[in-house]
Amino acid sequence: MSDRQEALMDMHRDHRPGLLAFFLRRVHNHSEAEDLTQEVFARIAAMDDREMRRADAYIFQVAANLLRDRGRRMAVRSDYVAGARATEGTGIDPIDPHRVAAGREAIHILRAGLDDLPERTRQIFLLFRYEHLDHRTIADSFGISTSAVQKHIYRAMAYLVDRLGEAE
Repeated sequence: MSDRQEALMDMHRDHRPGLLAFFLRRVHNHSEAEDLTQEVFARIAAMDDREMRRADAYIFQVAANLLRDRGRRMAVRSDYVAGARATEGTGIDPIDPHRVAAGREAIHILRAGLDDLPERTRQIFLLFRYEHLDHRTIADSFGISTSAVQKHIYRAMAYLVDRLGEAE
């Protein structure tokens, strides 16, 4: 066994109980205290030989830094959870880059699909869908029946749904 390994084992034997107690008083969770204690020794093992010789002097400083890091992580998680709960039930979706990209792609496909529709069908569809005009008003403005308006809207919807389906 090397001197380094022996020094780590001695440090572990001498300081583990104190570190475990230190963490238990603060986190009140035995498995988390064990994990934090192990992390202290992992960080010390990663030090170069010169630093490791002085590790006894600041082993509890390393432990305190780990607690601060843990506190920051927990605060970030807590803020995220609070924000997520605040938007729950409001109809607001969290921003997800993949969903944003998929949404942009769908909009691009729909725009291209609208451009491919016959002019009259596109106009009727846009008046109904975006201007929120009723069938009767659209029919009167084009001089066609309400059933013809419904057929134009149906054709446009079917075509756009097909275009979106092809993209997936």
